[in-house]
Amino acid sequence: MNAETKLGIFVLFGIALLGSAVFMLGDYSFQNYYPLYVEFNDVSGLPDKAVVKLSGVEVGKIRKIYIKEDKVYVKIDVLEHVRIYADAKFLVGSTSLIGSKFLQIDQGTKSSGALNPGSYVTGSDSLPVDRALTKAIQNLENLVDELRGEGKFISDLKETVSNLREITANINELLANSKPHAERFMERLDGISAKLDGTIGRINEIAEKMSSGEGAIGALVSDEKVKEDVTGAISNLKEAASSVKNVLTRLDGFRIHWDFQPKYEPLAKMVKTDAGLRISPRKGRYYYIGAANVTSTKDVSRGINYENLNTIDAYLGWDFDKLDVYAGAIDGTGGIGLKYRPFYLSALWNRLAFMAEISEFRRNRRIEGRYFNTPKYDAGMSFALNKYVSAGLKLIDISESKRINYTARLIFEDKDIAYLFGLITVGSSATKGKSE
Repeated sequence: MNAETKLGIFVLFGIALLGSAVFMLGDYSFQNYYPLYVEFNDVSGLPDKAVVKLSGVEVGKIRKIYIKEDKVYVKIDVLEHVRIYADAKFLVGSTSLIGSKFLQIDQGTKSSGALNPGSYVTGSDSLPVDRALTKAIQNLENLVDELRGEGKFISDLKETVSNLREITANINELLANSKPHAERFMERLDGISAKLDGTIGRINEIAEKMSSGEGAIGALVSDEKVKEDVTGAISNLKEAASSVKNVLTRLDGFRIHWDFQPKYEPLAKMVKTDAGLRISPRKGRYYYIGAANVTSTKDVSRGINYENLNTIDAYLGWDFDKLDVYAGAIDGTGGIGLKYRPFYLSALWNRLAFMAEISEFRRNRRIEGRYFNTPKYDAGMSFALNKYVSAGLKLIDISESKRINYTARLIFEDKDIAYLFGLITVGSSATKGKSE
């Protein structure tokens, strides 16, 4: 092989290598594509020549990104054999928090029909991951600044605590005056209960002697009419004694708890408080009455507030240990709710509880310029730090505005008010007995 032949082979090989490089770098392909145009408000740093993925599978390339009349248009080439349906969603995706971006297509339904080549579609403007992360960090920093400084959250919390102290002081003053009487009353009730037990025992003994005809009493009631009258009187006495003892037993089972729950909502930038009494006349049953979303009427929200402020809660509940179900007035309107403790038997994780509420079933109104026409769905979780204090998160109005609340809860038993309710119960029972 002479030198000219070798030089010719080398030149051909170089040309072939150069052609291959140009072909690969120029992104040429032997496959056929059809174009689509996607309109966005913001493509969030989507690069030119990025890939197009349908349900996670690469099906094309971005050919051009340009601006026209304040809108961003992305021209894409899709493989000829791939059909994209008319109700498909187009959005900017990302491989990770800091990974490369691509055009993501969520496939639609076949019944909507396929897009024709050259069609214009509207993309979904989703918040980019990096911006969402930045916004979350900024919100966290704002919350930390509020907690450290003298911001609105701290001032509202101080005002709430001050109001609670004032309320507690007034209640303590009231109970201080009534407590000695209540304690003496309860001591007398204990004595009465013991005497009733003895009386009932003696009545039973007398009744047995009457039935057998023993002693002077047996002789006295040998007359059938007298015996019938005495037996009826003793029966009434036993029934009355049992009724009084039943009232005393229910009185001893009364449990009353104060329940305070401050809630901070970042969107509204305000603290709202739920406060009320939980009255348990017996195990497994309770009544709750209190105020909901309490805040000062003089305060003006620095953010957007969609809640009904200064309303009432009044509902009946059933506590089944692991599950707590209640229904009645929730935030001033009809609703139902439940609390679930999935790890009830665990020594530690029984403090974890999940909740869900549904209210405002026929909502149809405009609030702060926004129209609401679906029921209000709330969900959340809480963790009890001890038997008095718990903390948690609550997602408000999931079907509409999706707002998060940071919650704290203080709950404690008040035996003095339980005594007062006991007095009312006994008084009501006595009045009922007289009327009958």
